Amino acid sequence: MTQLALSLSEETIASARGSLYWLLSLAFKYPVAAIFDAYQRGAFFDDLHDRLAEAPHLEDAAVTLGDSEEAMRAYLDGLTLKDLQVAYTQIFDVGAPQPPCPPYEGIHRPGMERTVVLLQISELYKHFGLAMSEEEGKRELPDHLSAELQFMNFLTFKEAQAREEGTAELLHGYRLAQRDFLERRLHQWLPAFTTKLAQVAANPFYAGVAGLTLDLVRCDLDWVSAELAAEQPCESET
Repeated sequence: MTQLALSLSEETIASARGSLYWLLSLAFKYPVAAIFDAYQRGAFFDDLHDRLAEAPHLEDAAVTLGDSEEAMRAYLDGLTLKDLQVAYTQIFDVGAPQPPCPPYEGIHRPGMERTVVLLQISELYKHFGLAMSEEEGKRELPDHLSAELQFMNFLTFKEAQAREEGTAELLHGYRLAQRDFLERRLHQWLPAFTTKLAQVAANPFYAGVAGLTLDLVRCDLDWVSAELAAEQPCESET
């Protein structure tokens, strides 16, 4: 009975983590009517709270959301979809010589050529049988924050699937992939992105979402690393 309860709890946590990565990936996409409606109805925030409550290790992220939610909601209440689309474009898409805060890893990794970053991430996606999709005739770039968060959603989904199927080796492999991607990619550039966004964009919604995303990545990296460490077999006594 205890083992069953633990298994169900782990499946719930994996599902919650995956949903959080998916929800936050949508926030960094160009706003469309459906997601804007979820913002204004409060469904987006309700979903975030529900999923955070299902993953106890994300307590710090839940606190961050609580601290910023009022300002985020107040900002969105006074907007139209067109207003938010303009704000998104002005922050992330247009500017000279570049937008104020492009949501691309390769732009926030000093010492690494962006072509190298793009190649590394593309090869990683390909290794897992994934490829970038096309939206509105424009090919997304693999180092976009939304794409990287969707990749974490994929890895957590595969973790839950491996757990359900009882394939321990695959489960371990997907957790390793999560830790490595968080440690080597998102955790390396999100702090700089979040800091710059707060400096250049007087926008409580995107600043709040970025802060929440950073907390999710930090807490999740610590948790996944601890889970992997706990999986290691103890050395037998001699």
